[in-house]
Amino acid sequence: MAFYGEGVTFLNFDGTYFSQKQLFHFPHEWLDLTDISQTNLYCHPESLAETKQRLNKREHKGITLIGSGNYHYVSYLLLQEIDEPFTLVLFDHHTDLGNEEESLISCGSWVSYALEHIPFLERVVMIGPSSVHFHPRYSSKLTVFSNEHSPKLILSNIQTDAVYMSIDKDVLCREDALTNWDQGTMKLETLLQYVKQILYSKKVIGLDICGEYPQASVNLFDPVCREALLKNQYANRRIIESCLQSGKHFVHRPRFA
Repeated sequence: MAFYGEGVTFLNFDGTYFSQKQLFHFPHEWLDLTDISQTNLYCHPESLAETKQRLNKREHKGITLIGSGNYHYVSYLLLQEIDEPFTLVLFDHHTDLGNEEESLISCGSWVSYALEHIPFLERVVMIGPSSVHFHPRYSSKLTVFSNEHSPKLILSNIQTDAVYMSIDKDVLCREDALTNWDQGTMKLETLLQYVKQILYSKKVIGLDICGEYPQASVNLFDPVCREALLKNQYANRRIIESCLQSGKHFVHRPRFA
Protein backbone atom coordinates (compact mmCIF):
# COMPACT_ATOMS: atom_id res chain seq x y z
CA MET A 1 0.00 0.00 0.00
CA ALA A 2 1.18 3.60 0.44
CA PHE A 3 0.81 6.99 2.04
CA TYR A 4 -2.64 8.39 1.30
CA GLY A 5 -2.11 11.92 2.56
CA GLU A 6 -0.86 14.90 0.62
CA GLY A 7 1.57 17.66 1.51
CA VAL A 8 2.91 19.03 4.76
CA THR A 9 1.30 21.33 7.32
CA PHE A 10 3.54 23.29 9.70
CA LEU A 11 1.85 24.19 12.97
CA ASN A 12 3.44 27.30 14.43
CA PHE A 13 3.07 27.06 18.19
CA ASP A 14 6.66 27.84 19.08
CA GLY A 15 8.56 29.07 16.03
CA THR A 16 10.81 26.03 15.74
CA TYR A 17 10.32 25.40 12.02
CA PHE A 18 11.32 28.76 10.55
CA SER A 19 14.99 27.74 10.48
CA GLN A 20 14.37 24.25 9.05
CA LYS A 21 14.47 25.65 5.54
CA GLN A 22 15.17 22.32 3.82
CA LEU A 23 11.60 21.32 4.66
CA PHE A 24 10.12 24.23 2.71
CA HIS A 25 10.82 22.42 -0.57
CA PHE A 26 7.93 20.06 0.11
CA PRO A 27 4.39 21.15 -0.81
CA HIS A 28 3.30 22.83 2.40
CA GLU A 29 1.19 25.33 4.28
CA TRP A 30 1.47 27.15 7.61
CA LEU A 31 -1.04 27.44 10.42
CA ASP A 32 -0.18 30.13 12.96
CA LEU A 33 -1.34 29.21 16.47
CA THR A 34 0.90 31.50 18.51
CA ASP A 35 -2.03 33.72 19.55
CA ILE A 36 -3.91 30.88 21.26
CA SER A 37 -3.26 30.98 24.99
CA GLN A 38 -2.99 28.09 27.46
CA THR A 39 -1.63 25.54 24.99
CA ASN A 40 1.84 24.71 26.35
CA LEU A 41 1.94 21.21 27.91
CA TYR A 42 -1.74 21.36 28.96
CA CYS A 43 -4.50 22.65 26.72
CA HIS A 44 -7.65 24.28 28.10
CA PRO A 45 -10.96 23.29 26.45
CA GLU A 46 -11.47 26.67 24.79
CA SER A 47 -7.95 26.61 23.37
CA LEU A 48 -8.42 23.04 22.17
CA ALA A 49 -11.64 24.00 20.38
CA GLU A 50 -9.94 26.96 18.69
CA THR A 51 -7.01 24.80 17.61
CA LYS A 52 -9.40 22.24 16.15
CA GLN A 53 -11.30 24.93 14.25
CA ARG A 54 -8.08 26.16 12.62
CA LEU A 55 -6.94 22.64 11.78
CA ASN A 56 -10.20 22.10 9.92
CA LYS A 57 -9.25 24.89 7.51
CA ARG A 58 -5.98 23.38 6.35
CA GLU A 59 -5.60 22.14 2.78
CA HIS A 60 -2.88 19.49 3.23
CA LYS A 61 -4.27 16.64 5.31
CA GLY A 62 -1.22 14.45 5.12
CA ILE A 63 1.85 15.12 7.25
CA THR A 64 1.51 17.49 10.19
CA LEU A 65 4.57 18.94 11.93
CA ILE A 66 3.44 19.89 15.41
CA GLY A 67 6.55 21.45 16.98
CA SER A 68 7.79 20.69 20.47
CA GLY A 69 6.58 17.53 22.18
CA ASN A 70 4.77 19.90 24.56
CA TYR A 71 2.02 20.07 21.91
CA HIS A 72 1.72 16.36 21.11
CA TYR A 73 -1.93 16.43 22.22
CA VAL A 74 -2.72 17.91 18.78
CA SER A 75 -2.52 14.32 17.53
CA TYR A 76 -5.80 13.71 19.36
CA LEU A 77 -7.49 16.38 17.22
CA LEU A 78 -6.03 14.92 14.03
CA LEU A 79 -7.29 11.46 14.93
CA GLN A 80 -10.80 12.84 15.35
CA GLU A 81 -10.90 13.52 11.61
CA ILE A 82 -10.60 9.84 10.66
CA ASP A 83 -13.86 8.21 9.53
CA GLU A 84 -12.83 4.56 9.10
CA PRO A 85 -11.47 1.86 11.44
CA PHE A 86 -7.77 2.45 12.01
CA THR A 87 -4.76 1.67 14.18
CA LEU A 88 -2.61 4.35 15.77
CA VAL A 89 1.09 3.46 15.58
CA LEU A 90 2.92 5.67 18.06
CA PHE A 91 6.70 6.02 18.19
CA ASP A 92 7.41 7.66 21.54
CA HIS A 93 9.69 7.32 24.55
CA HIS A 94 6.61 7.86 26.76
CA THR A 95 3.17 6.20 26.74
CA ASP A 96 1.30 9.55 26.91
CA LEU A 97 -1.49 7.81 28.83
CA GLY A 98 -1.40 10.27 31.74
CA ASN A 99 -3.15 9.53 34.99
CA GLU A 100 -6.72 9.68 36.24
CA GLU A 101 -6.11 12.88 38.21
CA GLU A 102 -5.56 15.00 35.09
CA SER A 103 -8.57 17.16 34.24
CA LEU A 104 -7.08 18.73 31.10
CA ILE A 105 -5.74 17.05 28.01
CA SER A 106 -1.97 17.30 27.85
CA CYS A 107 1.02 16.15 25.87
CA GLY A 108 1.30 13.34 28.41
CA SER A 109 -2.33 12.15 28.43
CA TRP A 110 -3.70 12.49 24.90
CA VAL A 111 -3.52 8.77 24.10
CA SER A 112 -5.96 7.95 26.89
CA TYR A 113 -8.33 10.63 25.52
CA ALA A 114 -8.10 9.00 22.11
CA LEU A 115 -8.82 5.53 23.48
CA GLU A 116 -11.83 6.86 25.38
CA HIS A 117 -13.39 9.16 22.79
CA ILE A 118 -12.45 8.18 19.21
CA PRO A 119 -14.83 5.44 18.01
CA PHE A 120 -12.89 4.41 14.90
CA LEU A 121 -9.66 3.84 16.85
CA GLU A 122 -9.41 0.07 17.18
CA ARG A 123 -5.92 -0.31 18.61
CA VAL A 124 -2.85 1.65 19.67
CA VAL A 125 0.54 0.09 18.95
CA MET A 126 3.32 1.88 20.82
CA ILE A 127 6.99 1.47 20.01
CA GLY A 128 9.69 2.81 22.29
CA PRO A 129 8.23 3.76 25.71
CA SER A 130 10.62 3.37 28.63
CA SER A 131 7.74 2.38 30.92
CA VAL A 132 4.90 0.00 30.09
CA HIS A 133 2.67 0.60 33.12
CA PHE A 134 -0.90 1.50 32.14
CA HIS A 135 -4.45 1.21 33.44
CA PRO A 136 -6.01 -2.27 32.90
CA ARG A 137 -9.00 -0.78 31.08
CA TYR A 138 -6.73 0.02 28.14
CA SER A 139 -5.19 -3.44 27.87
CA SER A 140 -7.59 -4.79 25.24
CA LYS A 141 -6.80 -1.96 22.81
CA LEU A 142 -3.14 -1.36 23.54
CA THR A 143 0.08 -3.13 22.55
CA VAL A 144 3.40 -1.77 23.81
CA PHE A 145 6.86 -2.64 22.52
CA SER A 146 9.33 -1.06 24.91
CA ASN A 147 12.29 -2.40 22.95
CA GLU A 148 13.06 -2.74 19.26
CA HIS A 149 11.44 -5.71 17.52
CA SER A 150 11.17 -6.90 13.94
CA PRO A 151 8.82 -4.96 11.66
CA LYS A 152 7.04 -8.27 10.99
CA LEU A 153 6.12 -8.58 14.67
CA ILE A 154 4.91 -4.98 14.75
CA LEU A 155 2.77 -5.52 11.67
CA SER A 156 1.25 -8.70 13.12
CA ASN A 157 -0.35 -6.51 15.80
CA ILE A 158 -1.99 -4.19 13.27
CA GLN A 159 -5.29 -5.72 12.18
CA THR A 160 -6.77 -2.76 10.30
CA ASP A 161 -5.92 -1.75 6.75
CA ALA A 162 -5.78 1.93 7.74
CA VAL A 163 -2.98 3.24 9.95
CA TYR A 164 -2.17 6.64 11.40
CA MET A 165 1.43 7.16 12.53
CA SER A 166 2.54 9.62 15.20
CA ILE A 167 6.25 10.17 15.80
CA ASP A 168 7.76 11.93 18.79
CA LYS A 169 11.46 12.26 18.08
CA ASP A 170 12.21 11.71 21.77
CA VAL A 171 12.07 8.03 20.83
CA LEU A 172 15.38 8.60 19.03
CA CYS A 173 18.87 8.58 20.49
CA ARG A 174 20.60 11.93 21.00
CA GLU A 175 22.93 11.21 18.09
CA ASP A 176 19.92 11.50 15.75
CA ALA A 177 17.66 14.07 17.41
CA LEU A 178 17.62 16.60 20.23
CA THR A 179 14.43 17.24 22.19
CA ASN A 180 13.36 18.90 25.44
CA TRP A 181 12.42 15.56 27.04
CA ASP A 182 14.39 12.51 28.11
CA GLN A 183 15.10 10.37 25.08
CA GLY A 184 15.26 6.75 24.00
CA THR A 185 17.93 4.84 22.14
CA MET A 186 16.37 4.14 18.74
CA LYS A 187 18.47 5.03 15.70
CA LEU A 188 16.90 7.10 12.94
CA GLU A 189 17.58 4.34 10.40
CA THR A 190 15.67 1.88 12.59
CA LEU A 191 12.73 4.26 12.82
CA LEU A 192 12.75 4.72 9.05
CA GLN A 193 12.78 0.96 8.56
CA TYR A 194 9.63 0.67 10.66
CA VAL A 195 7.97 3.54 8.82
CA LYS A 196 8.78 2.14 5.39
CA GLN A 197 7.54 -1.35 6.25
CA ILE A 198 4.26 0.04 7.53
CA LEU A 199 3.93 2.20 4.41
CA TYR A 200 4.58 -0.85 2.25
CA SER A 201 2.05 -3.05 4.04
CA LYS A 202 -0.71 -0.67 5.13
CA LYS A 203 -2.84 2.26 4.01
CA VAL A 204 -1.25 5.12 5.95
CA ILE A 205 -3.89 7.84 6.11
CA GLY A 206 -1.89 10.40 8.06
CA LEU A 207 1.25 11.09 10.03
CA ASP A 208 2.45 13.69 12.49
CA ILE A 209 5.87 14.53 13.87
CA CYS A 210 6.83 16.40 17.02
CA GLY A 211 9.86 16.57 19.30
CA GLU A 212 11.49 19.80 18.19
CA TYR A 213 13.99 21.50 20.46
CA PRO A 214 12.13 24.63 21.64
CA GLN A 215 14.98 27.11 21.14
CA ALA A 216 16.27 25.69 17.85
CA SER A 217 14.97 28.61 15.78
CA VAL A 218 15.67 31.31 18.35
CA ASN A 219 19.42 31.27 19.05
CA LEU A 220 21.37 29.67 16.25
CA PHE A 221 24.62 30.96 17.72
CA ASP A 222 24.18 28.63 20.67
CA PRO A 223 26.00 25.33 19.88
CA VAL A 224 23.24 23.18 21.37
CA CYS A 225 20.54 24.99 19.41
CA ARG A 226 22.56 24.64 16.23
CA GLU A 227 23.09 20.94 16.86
CA ALA A 228 19.36 20.48 17.51
CA LEU A 229 18.43 22.30 14.31
CA LEU A 230 20.71 20.18 12.11
CA LYS A 231 19.74 16.84 13.64
CA ASN A 232 16.01 17.49 13.85
CA GLN A 233 15.78 18.98 10.37
CA TYR A 234 17.56 15.96 8.92
CA ALA A 235 15.30 13.50 10.78
CA ASN A 236 12.16 15.38 9.74
CA ARG A 237 13.27 15.49 6.11
CA ARG A 238 14.01 11.76 5.98
CA ILE A 239 10.63 10.87 7.49
CA ILE A 240 8.75 13.19 5.13
CA GLU A 241 10.62 11.85 2.11
CA SER A 242 9.79 8.27 3.10
CA CYS A 243 6.09 9.11 3.15
CA LEU A 244 5.80 11.27 0.07
CA GLN A 245 7.94 8.98 -2.06
CA SER A 246 5.60 6.11 -1.25
CA GLY A 247 2.48 8.16 -1.92
CA LYS A 248 -0.12 7.06 -4.43
CA HIS A 249 0.33 10.39 -6.25
CA PHE A 250 4.11 10.62 -5.95
CA VAL A 251 5.74 13.46 -7.80
CA HIS A 252 9.53 13.74 -7.99
CA ARG A 253 10.84 15.95 -5.18
CA PRO A 254 14.17 17.78 -5.26
CA ARG A 255 17.03 16.16 -3.40
CA PHE A 256 19.05 18.11 -0.88
CA ALA A 257 22.77 18.47 -0.43
